[in-house]
Amino acid sequence: MATLSDVAKLAGVSTATVSKVLSNTPYFTEETRLKVEHAIKELNYSPNLPARALASGRTEIIAVVFPYIYDPLFTDPFVLHMLQGIEAVCHERGYNLLLSTPRLTAEGPDDLYLRLLRSHYLDGMIALDNVPLASVSEPAHARDIPCITIGYHATHHYVRTDDHGGGMQAMQHILDLGHRQIGIISVSDTLNIALNHRLAGMRAAAEASGLNYDAIPTAHGDFSVDSGMAEAAALLAKHLDLTALICLNDRMAMGAIQSVRSLGKRVPEDISVIGFDDIPAAATFAPPLTTIFNQAPTSGQVAAQLLFDLIDGKPVESVVLPTQLVSRASTAPVSRES
Repeated sequence: MATLSDVAKLAGVSTATVSKVLSNTPYFTEETRLKVEHAIKELNYSPNLPARALASGRTEIIAVVFPYIYDPLFTDPFVLHMLQGIEAVCHERGYNLLLSTPRLTAEGPDDLYLRLLRSHYLDGMIALDNVPLASVSEPAHARDIPCITIGYHATHHYVRTDDHGGGMQAMQHILDLGHRQIGIISVSDTLNIALNHRLAGMRAAAEASGLNYDAIPTAHGDFSVDSGMAEAAALLAKHLDLTALICLNDRMAMGAIQSVRSLGKRVPEDISVIGFDDIPAAATFAPPLTTIFNQAPTSGQVAAQLLFDLIDGKPVESVVLPTQLVSRASTAPVSRES
């Protein structure tokens, strides 16, 4: 197995110079860098990561933290989209990603996660921190680990979507189409702070139009297509006059559309359905889903860029990303027969 000395000998430089090239410090010429990189490739050299971290003061590892709150976490298109944005920036900087999914209690994250924070293994962290029960970013801040929060638990630096504004857009779109008999498919308020902000935005838009928000029937799913199907069926069985369903994510909206069809009704002619997130499948669903674009890939990219600014000692300001209504074929003006 090749050593640092072997690389230095083949490149005709000192071992200190090889270390500088590996650490990407600025104190060498482009010609020297090319010589060292050629020698590394020729010898198939792999640096000793602990030794390299000791020398450079960096591990080149970023943790991405998602509290584990439900089984479909790893297939959630929103999470995958966000990871895509994070990975693109980290790859460009030559950093590896470590995924951590701590379990939460009222006392905070589990001990396995806290041991990771104490390990000095991380250069920084990006935390999706929207679960009301406990914060995963605060323990990182307490240990002076550079951390960017995607979400609402942040008392430090964060990236978040304007969920309140998105909720207003969703409700206003349905109201503008003439609908007044509206149902909402949400999730439990113990699962996600961001969705509570969406609901608050919906309330604001409804009340501004003179609609009694508290009279709007609301069901609670679990983010999944199946729960959207079940909760839509329950709402439509109890409230026969509904002409529109607002769903707090796209997968529940897709389930709701399937449920409407199973009852012999049409979307959007009989019942309009709007989602939230604009996952890739929304555009190709039948009918294409009207939804609220929440910039998941962008939030991941921006969070990673801000994190590297923190690591590099640059000033950082938090970012709130705007949402956007994406009007497709699952919503339409209320039928005159309704």
